[in-house]
Amino acid sequence: MIPTDSIPFNGVGYLPAPSGHPAPQIYLCPYHPVFETCSKGAVAFRDEDDASKNTPYTFTPMKPQYWNSWTAVGWEDCEVGHGWISACTPDGERFSWEVRLQHDGNPRLEFWGARFGEAFHALELVK
Repeated sequence: MIPTDSIPFNGVGYLPAPSGHPAPQIYLCPYHPVFETCSKGAVAFRDEDDASKNTPYTFTPMKPQYWNSWTAVGWEDCEVGHGWISACTPDGERFSWEVRLQHDGNPRLEFWGARFGEAFHALELVK
């Protein structure tokens, strides 16, 4: 059984909702050790040590009418990854979610995907 704070690779799910805001929905693209995606609107996790490179992790925001300006940064190490996803509300508030990714073992027997922490208020944009 997949925990409610998790989304499997190649699956759609919700990130934990910040207080007073709707839960963002994303599609977590399939894990691929060499970054490739043709998915329109996909957001790659940029490598935290070299922003010119992507990690193997990507996601596509669903229902983008509310959440916008998505970014992601992280790292990947052969079996696991760690990172942060960030997005803005229509009024310019930015929220972030910690992400723990795993892709070790047999995907039919073990969970392959991402677990998300609670949203935290990252910053407010000045209008």
